[in-house]
Order: sequence, then C-alpha cells, then structure tokens
Amino acid sequence: MAIREDDAIEKFRQIISRVDPRLVLDRGDVRYVTEPYAGVEYGLRLGKAGALLFMPEADLTAPDWQDRLRTRFEAAKRYLEGFPHRD
Repeated sequence: MAIREDDAIEKFRQIISRVDPRLVLDRGDVRYVTEPYAGVEYGLRLGKAGALLFMPEADLTAPDWQDRLRTRFEAAKRYLEGFPHRD
C-alpha cells in the first residue's frame, strides 16, 4: 500500500519538530519510490548541512510509526551534526 507524499510530509513534520526544531524538511525533495524498496525519499537540513535520506514505507504505516520516525530522525540529526561547520 503506497503512502501519499502529503501524508508522509505531515508525519515527518510532526516528528521533526519534536526531535529538533532546527531540522528542516526539504519538501521539494519528498517523493515516493518503489525500487529497490517502497518508501519515501526526502531531504533534511540542519543549518548548512543537508542530506537526501530514505524512510521505509513500513515505518510510515506501522502502528508505532511515531516511535520509528523519531528513532530515524534522531539518527539523521546525529549524522547531520557530524558535518564540519563553516562560517
């Protein structure tokens, strides 16, 4: 069952704001994909650091989707914090 991009965006926004309000979802980079795995590609930024990431559809549609997304966004935040800071 494919999740709509708008539904994924709404779920992302709910959880991102709880993890860290400095995280910014690049809405233009959100797209549903089926290969090689079903899910949603999305861009995430923290300051000047950014990355294109993937969220499995199973995480978005599971009964515990909030916990799953929180875990993934916390990991994404740690990843983005690892980029060198440039002034």
